[in-house]
Amino acid sequence: MLCVFLPALNFRGNHSPHLWWFYKFVSAFGRDAWYVCGDEYFADPALHLAHGRHEATSTSAQRLEYDVPGLQLLSQLPRHDVPPGVWRSIEDRFRSNPLRAYQYYCLEPDEQLACALSASLDHMQSRTGPPEAVITCVNCATLSAVCKQRGLPLIHMELGPLRPPNFLPTVYFDFSGVNGQTEAQARFEAAEVSTQERDWHCADALRSLFTTLREPPDNEDPDTDLGIALQIEDDSNIVCYSNGFSSAALINQALITAANKEAEPPVLVRTHPGSLFRLRDLVPSVAVDSSRSAIDFILRCRRIHTINSSVAVEAMLLGREVAVFGDSPFGFCIDADTFRPKQAEFAFLLLNYLVPWDIAFSAEYVRWRIAAPPETSIREIHLEHFMQLKIKELETRLREVEAQTTYLKAQVELLSSSLSWRLARAVRSFYTAVATRHARPK
Repeated sequence: MLCVFLPALNFRGNHSPHLWWFYKFVSAFGRDAWYVCGDEYFADPALHLAHGRHEATSTSAQRLEYDVPGLQLLSQLPRHDVPPGVWRSIEDRFRSNPLRAYQYYCLEPDEQLACALSASLDHMQSRTGPPEAVITCVNCATLSAVCKQRGLPLIHMELGPLRPPNFLPTVYFDFSGVNGQTEAQARFEAAEVSTQERDWHCADALRSLFTTLREPPDNEDPDTDLGIALQIEDDSNIVCYSNGFSSAALINQALITAANKEAEPPVLVRTHPGSLFRLRDLVPSVAVDSSRSAIDFILRCRRIHTINSSVAVEAMLLGREVAVFGDSPFGFCIDADTFRPKQAEFAFLLLNYLVPWDIAFSAEYVRWRIAAPPETSIREIHLEHFMQLKIKELETRLREVEAQTTYLKAQVELLSSSLSWRLARAVRSFYTAVATRHARPK
């Protein structure tokens, strides 16, 4: 059986910080997996809803394609929790600094947590045999060490950088880490030569496959030279893998860039929709972006600077220059001199490293990847499913166009057959005759 591990560390005001992931994994694996989480994950979803947790809403469930589990299913799931005292010990170690506790959890081994994880895995093995793999959604140095010691595959999954409604949905799937400390570059460098064929080393081909924009993007005439894409402050991207950069550092560098006239003003700064803060009192040469969407923001800028936001991947796909300052799975794709994507690397990221949403959460796919198939096979499977997703999206758009065309034809027929239209026929004929006569050259 597979084993799902999610931390019950309180760094966001609750002990179920990855609740939607729990619901997603339960929807995918149900009773066929073990769950090492914490009591709060198994609480009645109605209680979560009453406390304002969006994960328990039908809106989130529909968007992320999971079912909010009922109490009966939750009570039947195989589980073995890490004792609450282990999490309290980490929280108390960094009292009044929950993000430091989160950073410690991600980056540093903890002896108590290691013992608790080993006990959970031993319990699972005594009941159903050795786990096939452990799945999680955030890096944990302790978990990595325990799995390595036991020879267990450890799979990190996270929302991919390309997401609906503007792109095909993708998932990060990594045996080394997520956000930081990933295997993306190492996999590319070790890939078979046949995965680096030039068929997909074309920006237009990749853009055509992955974008689902209703109108072709206007890439020709950006409004400004530089855009800054900020991120959520308590995400592991910033807490653990920013390489010392921060939102304030990017903004201050934008101020310096504007003052030195190294970019035509204004420098646009876009905050993340989930940010806890709003910008104000910037100098006239640095403006807060007010675009309706991240796509509109990207198209306004010639170059995008970010720590490690997924906006960088969207920007590369849309033909913009990009600079990434933090650790990220896609940094190796960017040419340090031109700020443009290196085509072989970028194609590998999109077609091999990222996983199509529709297969990433299936037990069959997980087990297939545990068996370490060659990169050529991974690309073939991914490309097939990306193509199917693209065809499905185009068929949906075609039905929408056909429905709109049918509606417009019905409106024309209705107007053409109306009594007022028929009665006015003589007037229209007279007007046409007069207009034709006056239009003749004298």
